[in-house]
Amino acid sequence: MNWDDLRIFLALSRDGTLSETARKLKVSQPTVGRRIERLERDMDAKLFDRLADGYALTAAGERLVPMAQDMAHAAEALDRTTAALSDTIDGTVRVSVHESLTPFIIDHLEPMRIQLPDVEFELFVTHIQVNLSKREADILIRDELPAASSLTARKLAEAAYAVYGAKNYVDAHPAAKTDRRFQDCDWIGFDEMHARFAGYAWLTNNMGNRAPVYRTNNGLVLKDVVKSGAGLGVLPCFVKDGDPSLVRLTPPLKDVVEPLWMLVHPDMKRRPAIRAVMDALIAAFNEKKSVLAGTTA
Repeated sequence: MNWDDLRIFLALSRDGTLSETARKLKVSQPTVGRRIERLERDMDAKLFDRLADGYALTAAGERLVPMAQDMAHAAEALDRTTAALSDTIDGTVRVSVHESLTPFIIDHLEPMRIQLPDVEFELFVTHIQVNLSKREADILIRDELPAASSLTARKLAEAAYAVYGAKNYVDAHPAAKTDRRFQDCDWIGFDEMHARFAGYAWLTNNMGNRAPVYRTNNGLVLKDVVKSGAGLGVLPCFVKDGDPSLVRLTPPLKDVVEPLWMLVHPDMKRRPAIRAVMDALIAAFNEKKSVLAGTTA
């Protein structure tokens, strides 16, 4: 029996269609079909019913799922253990950050590359949780701790937020510097699907019946729209560091503070390359704590 066939079996049992399984595993649909047929021959059992709208597990397939999952977990653990056995500071380290923090991380990538020349960095930008057990990333930096997690967590800093506008917009709209900004200025904010993002609740509460003129699902886009001069927005204070095109219009907002956590799988934090990148990130956040907190203009 081929482990790869079981891996495809598990994926198809979750996805239900050849096309979706092929897309996620980055193989062709015929390959998925052939692997399932081979597994059924090896086991001398029909694992799926072929239906008009997809594949459904048979009773035999249902019995196989928990055993295949156990094998998958064992394979993932073996992969993590093997990776952690390295005693050299080299190889690929995958760091996952959410969109709004990306500019801060990018500013520190080159110093880290110089400090760790044999490490290859992969930066994975998403606010969605990724699976460290499957090594979809090695290090996560997030604004919240996942529920019931076995990951090792360390608080890096707190990111403060304030109201910002492009210099040309602020110059043309004097109300931006006063409490009239909510009535007389245009605003850029997040859409309702991203109501948990920093600043959404604060802006909604302060704008009353008004709505932002532009909404987005991405913190980087929000910053760029504000920089374009389209209106005001709630941005992390570190964005102003070295960016003369933005004007901060308020002190750090007491109701909008984002904790920043570093998360790593316990098996992987012993790998020298991952430990070295963790230490470099910790140093970078410590160095810029006042900027992140908004106490350095």
